[in-house]
Amino acid sequence: MVNWVFISDSLIIASMGNGVVIFGLWVAAILSLVSARNSIYNVADYGAVGNGQRDDTQAFLKAWGAACADSYYPTFLIPSGKGRTFLLSQITFSGPCKSNVHVQVSGNLVAPNKLWTKKPETWIVFINIEGLTVDGHGQIDGQGAIWWPCITKHICSGAPYIMQFLGCTGLKLSGIYLKNSPGKHLAIYKSDWTTIKGLTITAPGDSPNTDGILIAESNHVHVYSSNIGVGDDCVAIGSGCYDVNISSVTCGPGHGISIGSLGANSKVEKVRVSGCNIFQTTVGVRIKTWQGGSGYAKNILYEHIVFNSVRSPILIDQYYCPQGNCANKTSAVAISDVTYNDLHGTSVDPVAIKIACSESMKCDRVVLNDVSFSFEGSQAPMQSYCLNAYGKMYGKVVPEVPCLKW
Repeated sequence: MVNWVFISDSLIIASMGNGVVIFGLWVAAILSLVSARNSIYNVADYGAVGNGQRDDTQAFLKAWGAACADSYYPTFLIPSGKGRTFLLSQITFSGPCKSNVHVQVSGNLVAPNKLWTKKPETWIVFINIEGLTVDGHGQIDGQGAIWWPCITKHICSGAPYIMQFLGCTGLKLSGIYLKNSPGKHLAIYKSDWTTIKGLTITAPGDSPNTDGILIAESNHVHVYSSNIGVGDDCVAIGSGCYDVNISSVTCGPGHGISIGSLGANSKVEKVRVSGCNIFQTTVGVRIKTWQGGSGYAKNILYEHIVFNSVRSPILIDQYYCPQGNCANKTSAVAISDVTYNDLHGTSVDPVAIKIACSESMKCDRVVLNDVSFSFEGSQAPMQSYCLNAYGKMYGKVVPEVPCLKW
């Protein structure tokens, strides 16, 4: 144990057991700096009302400007309180900042309940901010219901995302609750070394294109211990990603956990999806690529995943064409070194495993080990579909995939 004794402004004595060490003024300065409380920039102190009616965007920008200019690890606070909800228009929090900023989302945020843009801009954007932490248990509501009919009827060309992080290396995101996005809920772009944990993301299962988390052009990303139920992919991994780890995620409803869709010059490598629970989704784990694409998706591991009432638990689709009538093209994204280990559950479609690969760019080294599904519809045997794929099966595999027999 160390006992600090302040003798004067220029002298400190540290007592350590039987020894005594004397330090000078410079140590006092360091101790003072370390012990100082970080500054808190409360948006309410900058004029934010939080009644859910008045637009608080300008107050948030003023508070952010002050926090971003602080050199001593500031906290940007969105306060809580009974009935406190902050209405924001489209807003961008820009860096670089002078220090790592902590954004504490204690209160609730709500988007305008109207069609507020003619193009699919993101509602809340963080850009070029290193070492950013965003956490708290506030609810962030995108008010997407007014958008979804516009998208479904093809009146709107797109819809805003709730939140996007662009160029935010070292991002830490935890605890927040995103709901009812007009489009995708959360997008991570060009943000290496990102950690996402403890998120809750929800939207109706029939809401169009409301992906939970989209990751693209980012390396070393870990998403874990989160609950996601939306109208599209729970997690989508796009091109330009290396070393992405998805673990302990509960997904449903939605379209499962997907790599893609991938097209021209795509590069995805070293993806691990483990310990997840996927239920009542249209797809379980999927790799989807467009015909005519190029590049690769490789070194992909799915392990220890439970499926419940999933329509297509395992799917590799190199003929992805959601709108139909796509032209046949010979080139394709190369898919290789894909392993499925310890995957079990129930399928609502008799074809539980579908691997449809391009004739010109066959899927290589696809491995199934201890994979089994049962059919919810009847006692009929499960089925598989396999085209232009090479690999191996180990242990119990139900249904068997004949083309993977070496």
